[in-house]
Amino acid sequence: MLGMLKSEIYKLFKKKSFYICALVLMGLAGIAVWSYEGVLTSRLRITESGFLRQLGYTGWNGIQLGLGNVLLMNSIFTSIFVCYEFSSGMNKNLAIRGKNKFVMYFSKMIVSMIVPVLYTLLAALTSYAIGSHLWGAGKWEQDYINSIIIPLGLFVLVQMAYQSIFVMAGYLSKSSGWTTAINFAISSLILPALAIKGINYILDTWFGVKESVAKYWPGEGFVNIYEYKYPLDIEHAKVFPWVLMAYFVIPAIIGSVVFYRREVK
Repeated sequence: MLGMLKSEIYKLFKKKSFYICALVLMGLAGIAVWSYEGVLTSRLRITESGFLRQLGYTGWNGIQLGLGNVLLMNSIFTSIFVCYEFSSGMNKNLAIRGKNKFVMYFSKMIVSMIVPVLYTLLAALTSYAIGSHLWGAGKWEQDYINSIIIPLGLFVLVQMAYQSIFVMAGYLSKSSGWTTAINFAISSLILPALAIKGINYILDTWFGVKESVAKYWPGEGFVNIYEYKYPLDIEHAKVFPWVLMAYFVIPAIIGSVVFYRREVK
């Protein structure tokens, strides 16, 4: 397992798409922060420069603005990273050499979870740097730890859970094109929204259950995490660990079992 992990880490940092997606993400994060002041001044019809600084905005606020595309870039890169080895025949070579398929799968999944950590840090640092340039860096205070740092850690955990789903999609479809399309639909919340509406309709029509299942989807149900509010309300705090574990474990089991039973061509 350790040897496979080392190999996957090497391949991760050798792929050009990893750096391209990172640069695109940083560019989008910078644009999001830089344009924020202009958009608000236009809407509020204020021509005075630096008015957000006067309202107390700092680089810490900029972090919130720069993370909007992290999930999308994660999904695109993971789709390429997973499916490349099907098209290149590398998975077949590893299987022929006697490598355990479960080891192959989980080493890929574990290394893929490095990506959201790095991408989140890059986006956060970029947006913080530009926000600090525009509005000042801000002081390191307890309020920032509670309102930014802790939710940022939860944000990373949610992104890692999504990676388990993205890797599963890659091993099920084996095509980078189809995997990118599926993962894009997931990351843009198109598929989750349709699934949630369908499940809610079935529960309401067939079983008379009025409660929405949206709270069991990370990203749709945990909206307060994406808005970086702390602390979590009691309902979310009770549900969050179990939902997160489910989205780590269930896709991993499905993907690894399907891959183990499938003939690698």
